[in-house]
Amino acid sequence: MKIAVCAKQIPDPANTVTYDGGTIVRPDEQVLDDTDRYGIEVALQLKEKFDAEVTVISMGKLGTQKGIQQALQMGADKALVIEDTELQNSNSLMTSNVLSGLAKIAEADIVIFGTESSDGYSGVVPQQVSRYLGLPCISYVKGIDINEETVLTRQTITGSEKVVMPTQCVISVTASGVEPRYPNFKDIMAAKSKEVEQIELSSIDLTAEQNQEFKEIKSISSDKTGEKHTDEGDAFNLIIEKLKEIKAI
Repeated sequence: MKIAVCAKQIPDPANTVTYDGGTIVRPDEQVLDDTDRYGIEVALQLKEKFDAEVTVISMGKLGTQKGIQQALQMGADKALVIEDTELQNSNSLMTSNVLSGLAKIAEADIVIFGTESSDGYSGVVPQQVSRYLGLPCISYVKGIDINEETVLTRQTITGSEKVVMPTQCVISVTASGVEPRYPNFKDIMAAKSKEVEQIELSSIDLTAEQNQEFKEIKSISSDKTGEKHTDEGDAFNLIIEKLKEIKAI
């Protein structure tokens, strides 16, 4: 079994994020998106059970590769990365096109993602990658049980359901899915010798078009305003009237 797991590098959330024309200004040193740690953990659990090979796939500004190293420190075997100026400000379809290309190069049977990135929040990349690869997508996975069969528990609008994992598929994992492991000193040192292969954009069969354009950027005030009322036992009448004003009822 070969597994590809997405690891996105993002600006450190502890620092203020800045923008240039709607695009995030990415420093040389970025960190691993926390949402991807859950997908990596599922990949590593499958690796331990099936002796699988786990390849990190990532696109975007490489910089110091701190985020890539953090993914490798968790226990992935190697990484395939791509950086190209043509991919700046990519829409979700372009991103999915490139990541599916990396998954093909990795010859992955299983492709794993977090549900959505912390700096994009589109939440559609795993599903789009599944279409590019022609594989079923099991989304919103919140639990994994590996025995004779690998059973994935996925969140649904009405509760949850259990799905037997196919031999080939795309999976997205929620933040409540598993508890990501923390690397020890040995893991950190071992990651330094793991292969990080940079792929040329020409190696990817691009069919998506870059059609995202920012027309106008506006700042939104975060000040919270409102009216304060003391409940004398009839506050529900005020709530009803307010709901009627906005035609919610």
